[in-house]
Amino acid sequence: MSYNFLPIRTDETSIKEITNLLKITFPHAKKYTETFVVWQYVDNPDGPMMGYNAYEGATLAAHYALMPIKAKIYGKEEKGLLSLNTATHPEHRGKKLFPKLANESYKEAANQGFSFIIGVANAQSTSGFLKKLDFQFIGMLDAKLGWGPITREKDDYNVDYQRIWNEDTIQWRISNPELQYKIKNNRILAPTDRFGIQAILKEFDKEYSIDDNHTRTLSLMPIKLWMGIDNTIDWKKSFYFDIPLKMRPSPLNLIFKDLTGNGREFDFSKIQFDALDFDAY
Repeated sequence: MSYNFLPIRTDETSIKEITNLLKITFPHAKKYTETFVVWQYVDNPDGPMMGYNAYEGATLAAHYALMPIKAKIYGKEEKGLLSLNTATHPEHRGKKLFPKLANESYKEAANQGFSFIIGVANAQSTSGFLKKLDFQFIGMLDAKLGWGPITREKDDYNVDYQRIWNEDTIQWRISNPELQYKIKNNRILAPTDRFGIQAILKEFDKEYSIDDNHTRTLSLMPIKLWMGIDNTIDWKKSFYFDIPLKMRPSPLNLIFKDLTGNGREFDFSKIQFDALDFDAY
């Protein structure tokens, strides 16, 4: 088969193509509607999704999309990309399309002034990103269950990587058309597929003011799931406990690729990364 590799487009026809491929690739994921894809690919205040498609004739055979984000890296604001959606039609698997799509995407990203790629990979895909695409393995996301408030250390803790959110991007993120979030005292919660468990996506500092949409006291809510990397949290003073690896569906690993040519790498202990920062919920 001969494939044509083209940058992602987000016109109406392209959105329909992408939505159909995502539905075929992930048949059990009900979120992939055209409304959701427009929200994710077009409406992001930090910019539309970028990446590459592989076509075999007029058929969209494979797709790789990256979401523009902003982050504070070593104290400086930079624009980068969150590695997000990878989809290959069943009839075109085994053709090594993803590495080609990824390399084309990363070259274009560097040309457009993006300085990094960050992503969350499962156990199956991590080795491919590390060995074939030259990503750094930062570390496995912590996963904890518990209840009550989360106690933090001093505000001046030295963090080398932190995603930047503002009023526009927060409001966009919580307007996900396929998921209903609960917000109370700057804490954003999402439902999980486990009865009685809610995920804490992020707790914003007092400098942010996010309108509550939930009136019940959080202490009366179900058990909470926390995922991420954040050494500003004092877990000894919080009622949250590690989920054993054998009880997790798949370990999730944070990976990073520097596009500046400087070979920058991160220390796990200097990363602040929350569930809101990627697409778990």
